[in-house]
Amino acid sequence: MRAKITKADGYICCPEGHTEVHFPFGETVFGQVAAWAIADRAASRTFDPVSEKKVTAPPETKRKAAPRKPKS
Repeated sequence: MRAKITKADGYICCPEGHTEVHFPFGETVFGQVAAWAIADRAASRTFDPVSEKKVTAPPETKRKAAPRKPKS
């Protein structure tokens, strides 16, 4: 998960459990910190870019016509 800090004065949390870490406005955070920041409404979620593949249809092939019987 990724999130971008949107709170004007940044976001402070303790991801290691004992040391406060300050994330400034506009910084992208990942993982558990991103989840906490989103839950505290201090960040907005950003989505990971996905490379899209171009899907091409198979070329159409014409079916060979059956040979015609001559009219008698």
